[in-house]
Amino acid sequence: MELSVEKLKTVFRDNLKKQRAEVTPEAAQDAAQSLWYQLKSDPQFQKAKRIGAFSSVGSEISTLPMLEGILSSGKELYLPRTEKGQQLLQFHPVTDLSTLKPGLFNIPEPPAKTAIAPSHIDLLLVPGLAFDNRGHRLGYGNGYYDRFMKIISPDCFTLGISYSFQIIDKTPNSDHDIPVHAVLTEKFILLC
Repeated sequence: MELSVEKLKTVFRDNLKKQRAEVTPEAAQDAAQSLWYQLKSDPQFQKAKRIGAFSSVGSEISTLPMLEGILSSGKELYLPRTEKGQQLLQFHPVTDLSTLKPGLFNIPEPPAKTAIAPSHIDLLLVPGLAFDNRGHRLGYGNGYYDRFMKIISPDCFTLGISYSFQIIDKTPNSDHDIPVHAVLTEKFILLC
């Protein structure tokens, strides 16, 4: 009996969440620092002026060192807000991480300001539970990033963010799933 794509996604999500929960605090901290060191030397980051990123939560690889690094590098940082009843993320400017407050999904979000037009983001950092070498991602199931990636500029470079063990042979995906251009892990950058 063959599982449907949605059932496969659920199985993958459960397994990867368990694996992430087993990462020790020391390994998680080292991985987060390594992400920033790799990102800051990446040519796509160096040429980007406006960066859309995300605040990590739970067992996700921590984006805090990257967010701090982006701010200290003089680049513009934008983080998403999710509003009840809206299906599209809106990225708002951030100049101070201490202003972030838990939002709709308990994810740290910036205060509401004037959101940047999606077409103005140069580099978009994308969360995911899994990525494959074609850039397909397994998200959390709400489709927020897939919808957002449909309306960004074709020149915007999309970079998945994950632990290296979250790179799998093939993610179960649907027609509406949008692949990323590359994936940044604590060990390497995978061009897709």
